[in-house]
Amino acid sequence: MAQFVVSFMRQRKTCLGSLGIFWSGMALLCSLSVCLAARGDEDACKICTCGETYVDCNGRNLTSVPSGIPQGTTSLKLKHNLLTNIKKDAFKNLTELLYLHLDDNQISYIQGGSFRHLNSLQVLILAKNRLKSLDSNTTEGLGVESSKLYISLEDNRLTHLSPYTFSRVDSPDGYINFSNNNISEIAPDAFLGVSSIAKIHLSINKISSLPEDLFDNITILRTLDLSNNNLSSFPAELLKSQHKLRYLYLQLNYINELRKGMFDGLHSLRELVIGFNMIHTIDDYVFSETPLVNLHLFHNNLTSHGLGEHPFATRNKSLQLVSLYRNFFDHIFHSAWQDLGQKCNVSLENTLKVVPFTRADLSIDLVGSWYASSIMVERFTGKSMNQSGFSCKDLEGVRNTFNCTSCSQGTYGGEFGGCKPCPPGGFYQDNTGSVANRHTGMNCKECNKGTYVPQNKHPGKTIGDCTVCPTGTNKSLHSGYRACPCASNHYRKHRFGQCFPCPKKGINCTGEYQHLLPGFWWTWDWGPAENYQSYKKFVGNVRTHNNSYDRHTEKFDGMLPKVHKCPTSESCKNLAAGINASCDDGHAGFLCTQCQAGSYAWLDKCFECPGIWALILEVLAALVILAVLLMIVLLELRRHKRSGRSLISVLFSRFKILLGFYQIMGEIFEVMNELSWPETLVELGSFLQLLEANLMQVIVSPRCYFPDFTYPNVYIAFIAGASFSVTVILLGLGIYGFRLFHLRVKSAPDEVRKHTMAKTNERILLAVVILLFVAYPSLSAVIISLLPSGCVTFSLNENENVTVTRLRSDYSVDCNSSQHVAFNYAAEVSVSYVVGFPTVLLIMLWLHRRRQASKKNGHQLETADIQAHSLVDQQSLLDTDDTGPSCSYHTASHADQTHPSDSLHTEDEEIAHIGDSLERLSSELPLEESIEVNSESITWVSFLDENYKEQYWYWEIVELARKVLQVLFVLLFGADDQFILFATIIVSVAFLIAHAYLKPMKDAAEHRIQMWSLTTIFLNLLAASLLVLPSEDGHTDDSDARKEFLAVFLVLLNISIFVIVAVSSIHVCLKVLSQTACCSYTAACFRHIRRCLAPSRHRTQEEHRDDSEPTTPLISGVPIEDRRNNNECRAV
Repeated sequence: MAQFVVSFMRQRKTCLGSLGIFWSGMALLCSLSVCLAARGDEDACKICTCGETYVDCNGRNLTSVPSGIPQGTTSLKLKHNLLTNIKKDAFKNLTELLYLHLDDNQISYIQGGSFRHLNSLQVLILAKNRLKSLDSNTTEGLGVESSKLYISLEDNRLTHLSPYTFSRVDSPDGYINFSNNNISEIAPDAFLGVSSIAKIHLSINKISSLPEDLFDNITILRTLDLSNNNLSSFPAELLKSQHKLRYLYLQLNYINELRKGMFDGLHSLRELVIGFNMIHTIDDYVFSETPLVNLHLFHNNLTSHGLGEHPFATRNKSLQLVSLYRNFFDHIFHSAWQDLGQKCNVSLENTLKVVPFTRADLSIDLVGSWYASSIMVERFTGKSMNQSGFSCKDLEGVRNTFNCTSCSQGTYGGEFGGCKPCPPGGFYQDNTGSVANRHTGMNCKECNKGTYVPQNKHPGKTIGDCTVCPTGTNKSLHSGYRACPCASNHYRKHRFGQCFPCPKKGINCTGEYQHLLPGFWWTWDWGPAENYQSYKKFVGNVRTHNNSYDRHTEKFDGMLPKVHKCPTSESCKNLAAGINASCDDGHAGFLCTQCQAGSYAWLDKCFECPGIWALILEVLAALVILAVLLMIVLLELRRHKRSGRSLISVLFSRFKILLGFYQIMGEIFEVMNELSWPETLVELGSFLQLLEANLMQVIVSPRCYFPDFTYPNVYIAFIAGASFSVTVILLGLGIYGFRLFHLRVKSAPDEVRKHTMAKTNERILLAVVILLFVAYPSLSAVIISLLPSGCVTFSLNENENVTVTRLRSDYSVDCNSSQHVAFNYAAEVSVSYVVGFPTVLLIMLWLHRRRQASKKNGHQLETADIQAHSLVDQQSLLDTDDTGPSCSYHTASHADQTHPSDSLHTEDEEIAHIGDSLERLSSELPLEESIEVNSESITWVSFLDENYKEQYWYWEIVELARKVLQVLFVLLFGADDQFILFATIIVSVAFLIAHAYLKPMKDAAEHRIQMWSLTTIFLNLLAASLLVLPSEDGHTDDSDARKEFLAVFLVLLNISIFVIVAVSSIHVCLKVLSQTACCSYTAACFRHIRRCLAPSRHRTQEEHRDDSEPTTPLISGVPIEDRRNNNECRAV
């Protein structure tokens, strides 16, 4: 057809033009498809290898039997393919086929009549498939013209044999092999129609009973193998018709007795193997009708009581070999010996006490557990014996004959074939010919608890090979497949070696190997990759508790890493019992202290980076907060006079105390994070870092928006802090220069320019001092942490010969890198800032006080005049009060203004007057009356020394130094040294004593708050020193309870500072509010409205007052009594 299409397209080519090209392509495709079809379905020789009389299709991944197999083929090999079924006409033309190999496929179904045309077939191998059953006509026509037909169905999934399964198989020289299936039931007429066959192998199945007429109509000419089943007995009539059967194999069953008649009719039986059963009784003359030559009764439960007087009687005394070893007799009747053949060889256990004295020709071997007998069997019987406690090999020089030897001591046999040694560990085998238990798959005896068979004595042949387990093991348990399990909290490096105590810190040795506890970290990146792979394989080995472990990975000769505590325990999860350190989500790097790409650090945790809008909102929020603070300061600066300290001054003082405390505590918790603080205290420490006014802890990391920005956080903090300080100074200078330039351009008078620049200078200095004051502690901490002493050396392996040096404040920094060397030099230069900033402030304060002192001496006379005028004004006020009622309200900005005592106001004028007074008072809130008058506005000087006594004007500089000194030692040398903590506590105590003794603060409340702050810092450091001390073992519960109490106490203690400052500040604000004129006017308004709403009641009260006392004139419609009461709320 393909040729026709091609020729047709060629004729049409000249007239179709371009269309012809399309049809030509289609014709080509059709031709290719026809060729491919012919390759798959019509010509098997194009797929397989074909010879003159054979076709080899092995391993071609065929899913069906190919067609086109030459009819003269005598050998067809189709094994190692993917065949799933055999169709009815698969071999219909192969009438000359002699050998058909279909083994090692996936055949689960054979259609009836598939082999009906294979009349000359001699070998059909269907082993290693998935057959579960056979139809009655499966073997129809199979080998009918062959006298020797071998059918192999071993290693399938057959569960039963149906009736007439082999009804059309008749081969006197043939045999059928059903070994190694799941056959548990055989129909009585399964072999009906088979007149004779040479061999039937039904070994290694699950047959527990047999129909008594199973072999009535069949003659087995040579061998019947029923070994390795579940037979406990078989009917006495089962074998009566098998007068030609020569070899019978019944080993590895559960037969418990041999009754007379069981072997009647076996007139040709020469060999009976019935070892590895449970026989305890043998009747007399049970073998009397057989010409037995070899009788194997080894490994049973026979004793002297189970043997009668003639258990070995055979026809013509034919026995030449009797194997009775592994049965325990102390005597045998003399008559039993008389039934044995001439020169018979008898093997017995050496428990026999009396030997026969009437049979000198006998060869009696009294053997022990070491004895291994040999049996000569046929090839296919050898396969079964090879799975029955024997090791069978081809007998040299003899065709199709195996020499099977019992498995020796220390070994056992089984379905796996041959003999397998007992595994190292707690097992040995002192018997020969042992067979694996069907349930456990092994037959070895167990060593005593606490003993094992070492590798140099493997396999264990006697209990004497079991030696005491090595040190560090639990000797109260069976050793299993190792040198005893490790004792609690121990690990091993060799499956059959000693166990070592688990390291005390950070290691979990459950499972006999080292893996990390949560909160700890190690790395394998310090040695060759083979070291890690070797330990990984070894861990897999020791975690295997059966005999399937890898013999090549029994020991670990490498070196383990050294464990280190993570600064933040939550970042080192280590949830799985693996050997790698696993960080929490978002964490990575050395000690899990860095954040992965796409994450940023905040409060010692890593969070997923938000969008760019988050950075914008944060910057705007920071600017708004800064603007509000500046507005408050500017409003204060606009006030020219004030009575005593202003509210802003008091709040500034309280804020400095609060800021100083949390700056120190935030640094303490940050640099001492390696201590085992209680969990609640760690969370509090993270929050305190937010309150220490360190912008780098608040703003999202730049790496979120600049992926190529790879600077470590400590470098970013250093650059940002230094840039901030320089920017503040330059910005102040720039504003000052711009203001000066602006005044010069405006041609302002010298006096105006001088006055304006003086005010500008004060405001700039105030802003610069405040900003640098707030940023100083955090920037100083970063500078100190970058010094060479801020580096710490870590040992990476257990021998501590591989080290790495990391920066304590940022473990991602390698101190030996060229980048860090540069920053190290910059930090050493910046130490001048740490010392210079307080020094410059101290000098500036000293110079300012010196100028003020000289001015004070030059203006004493002017000050005296001002005081005289003030006394005159006060006297005039007193005179005014005496002349009549008045409503005088003294404010901070209008202290010299009074209302005329003789003026009367209407209600509207009074309300207007109240509004004017409220408007005036809204911009100024005077404080307590006890604070003395100061005519200067708030300046950088007052910010630094206003809350201290005159003689302690320098104390704020001392406080700046304290913020650095209290964390200096732990920043330089770390917090894990008891001496360093002791020195830090000494510094804390020194400042506490100095403050308590000198009392440098003016205000008693602020003094108490500062004392409480210093005491709280001391108690925190004292708690840290307790955590450094080693804990006693055996008191874990008590220790945890005490830690929880300590945590609650310290949390309350650290929060109390904030609460005290907040409450005191609120109290001051409320007191200020209550002392303003607003309160007086508001009270007056409410009383006036109440009188208007209730005139009758007011008149009654007035009449009553007239009767009781003289009427008092009203001023502005308010009684003097009311005015007097209202003046109780007068502003100071």
